Amino acid sequence: MKILALIALLHAAILSAVFAQAPADNSPEKAAVVANDKAYEAAYAKADVKALADFFSEDADYMTEEGRTYSGRDQIAAAIRAGLMANRGSKLTINPETVRALGPESVLEKGSTTVTSKNGETNSSLYTVIHVKKDGKWKINQLIESPMAALTPRDRLAELAWLIGDWEEADKSTDLSVRSLYAWSRGGNFLTRSITVKHGGEVTLEGWQIIGWDPIDERLRFWTFDGEGGFADGYITHEGERWLFRETGVTPEGGRTTADNTISKVSNDRFTWDSTNRTLDGDPRPNIGRIEINRAKRN
Repeated sequence: MKILALIALLHAAILSAVFAQAPADNSPEKAAVVANDKAYEAAYAKADVKALADFFSEDADYMTEEGRTYSGRDQIAAAIRAGLMANRGSKLTINPETVRALGPESVLEKGSTTVTSKNGETNSSLYTVIHVKKDGKWKINQLIESPMAALTPRDRLAELAWLIGDWEEADKSTDLSVRSLYAWSRGGNFLTRSITVKHGGEVTLEGWQIIGWDPIDERLRFWTFDGEGGFADGYITHEGERWLFRETGVTPEGGRTTADNTISKVSNDRFTWDSTNRTLDGDPRPNIGRIEINRAKRN
């Protein structure tokens, strides 16, 4: 079973995510701005134009991502009303990224917003806000929206950068080893993986894998090929530190296979892999229990 587990790694697609976390900012200014953002989301959900307009100062300026400018609370209220009518039943999510005090009564905030329509479609924008303190309350004095830059395939794969390099798994009892080398394709729009299986120091099987972004289905997918003529592909779903790769494939003999392969990140240098719901021509096959894969040590 250990041998089968190692060889089955040829059909596993690998993903993980590492996001840099900014240092915690617990300043009272940030707390007040974040609280206002949450209150603004709640007012938007109620389509309360008056409450939304009251977040702005009397002399506020608002520039949309299309370049239209509204000056004063009355114009801004009219723009908000028109936006709510065009997006009835939508939900607003505000994602503040940085909040920085410019002075005792002014704060600069940058982040992004996402409007989700009733049918699930989303539209995101970047924003820059200057908040000023008026009569003890923080108000929006300047709001500038800008278009969200379209993500490239490389952007979609950036979270996988930690995989670049060598990984290995070995079974000393059978003298079997699996070595995987991850690298960026030229241009960085695909992640490639080369797999070598050795038994007693001799190469017994080779494989290749490509991970990329599917712009039609808008999700990551993978393609896997082995040196004997088998191949598989599938899509990826993500939850926390676990990634599920639901694949369908074909054996060199023409048999049809399915499997749910799951990886769980342990650290930047270690992850676990298991395979369930395995079938061959519709007949159930044994699951493969969890095994551990480590980053190869440099010689």
